[in-house]
Amino acid sequence: MRFEVPDVRDVVMRILEVEDSFGDTKQDIYQCLQNHRRRIERNKQLVTASEYMQVLRIFLPDLLIRGISGEAGSKVHEELKKHIKEDSGLRTDVYQQVLEKASYRWGIPKGVQLIEGVVRILRDEYGWDWERYFEEAEAEKETNFISDKLLKVKYIGFKVRDLALSNFNANYAANDLHVVRVITRLGFLNYGYELLHDNSLEMGTDSAKRKNYLFLHGLILRLSALTGDEFSPSDLDRVLWHFGKSLCGARPRCGYCPVAEICPTGASRIGKL
Repeated sequence: MRFEVPDVRDVVMRILEVEDSFGDTKQDIYQCLQNHRRRIERNKQLVTASEYMQVLRIFLPDLLIRGISGEAGSKVHEELKKHIKEDSGLRTDVYQQVLEKASYRWGIPKGVQLIEGVVRILRDEYGWDWERYFEEAEAEKETNFISDKLLKVKYIGFKVRDLALSNFNANYAANDLHVVRVITRLGFLNYGYELLHDNSLEMGTDSAKRKNYLFLHGLILRLSALTGDEFSPSDLDRVLWHFGKSLCGARPRCGYCPVAEICPTGASRIGKL
């Protein structure tokens, strides 16, 4: 049986009507998307206003979430707001206190080391000029900002760095397990063949591998372009993530899915029921 790869915009428009099952608030994925877009705009205003400590408190939690677990990130963010309000809070003992109160599960010494590395770069090399940092990220969006100095900090890789960036720049997406799983099931990997002229990329779904991750970054830029830029890479990341958590998880609920009839995986599964 042969299948056509579905239209990206068509898929997204159908997914937006799905009720999001992540978190306590009942809402559809469209509302999740709108909330995220508003969050980016608010965060950009903080950057423009040079509210550098507020930007740091927003940016840091995602860098610390090695397993990309949203609830852990929320705890870290709340403790950062309580304890790091000005330069005097940028101390090792304060970082330890923040992580202890947040029940940071990836190792407090490792978390402290990460925070110290981030603060050192942004304070000493950027002079807390967040606007300059985000301008560099925008200029290098096509190559996933591989020159980013923060990537030299131990325990910071593309995935968490991109998650942090996606709260300020719509051209970045974290490409985690849930997003990549949905992209694969929909057949969207097929839209990435034109990227393979670049030897630094390798088609694959293992986001832990550098060449695979850079391919996935290029792919989600391509998918965004295929929607006529109506949906940014960050939009697609959030939409597909919530969809993956709500319907298209490890055990996909194809019988309830609004894209099953045009999804290669869904059509195949339903045809066998």
